[in-house]
Amino acid sequence: MGTTLIIIAAVLFGALAATALWQWRAIRQLRNTHRQMADFIRTIEERPALMQMAQTPAEDETQQLIKHRYNLVGDLLAAVVAGDHGRCNAILDGLEELVADPAVFTRQLRLIYSCLQPVMMSRLLECGLSEREVDICCLYALGLNGKAIQQYTHNGRHFQHVGQIRKKLGLGEHDKNIDGYIRDLLR
Repeated sequence: MGTTLIIIAAVLFGALAATALWQWRAIRQLRNTHRQMADFIRTIEERPALMQMAQTPAEDETQQLIKHRYNLVGDLLAAVVAGDHGRCNAILDGLEELVADPAVFTRQLRLIYSCLQPVMMSRLLECGLSEREVDICCLYALGLNGKAIQQYTHNGRHFQHVGQIRKKLGLGEHDKNIDGYIRDLLR
């Protein structure tokens, strides 16, 4: 009787361990799906702006950038609707390639914002910001925070640059954060 009880306990423990492992894997997969969906939602939010830009006259390079992003968003939407996870992953890989080179991506982002947000861009230029400083502001406009920008651009002096940008924009020490200020310019 005692041996049978031990065997039953071992089987139950094994079943509980297997269930816990299965739940851990399911939670991990759910977290990955959640991250992909958050990226997807940001992409969906960008789509109307890209449609508007695609319909406005712009320089050839800017127009091509807008169409490329618009097509990526459309492809991603179609893949999600179709439930084609393989295609979604391929498109996400394409998005990763898009942002792989910070210098190229920020220049492209500046071109797109020049077309999409001319008021914001002219305000930044009126304040005497350099191209690099405008690029940083475009990353803030995209929705990144300072830490993410510092990591993305591999710039250890990012926060010193932000201090210079704040001065040029006329923001005091106790004024709004730079990301909030840039987002206000977007409105």
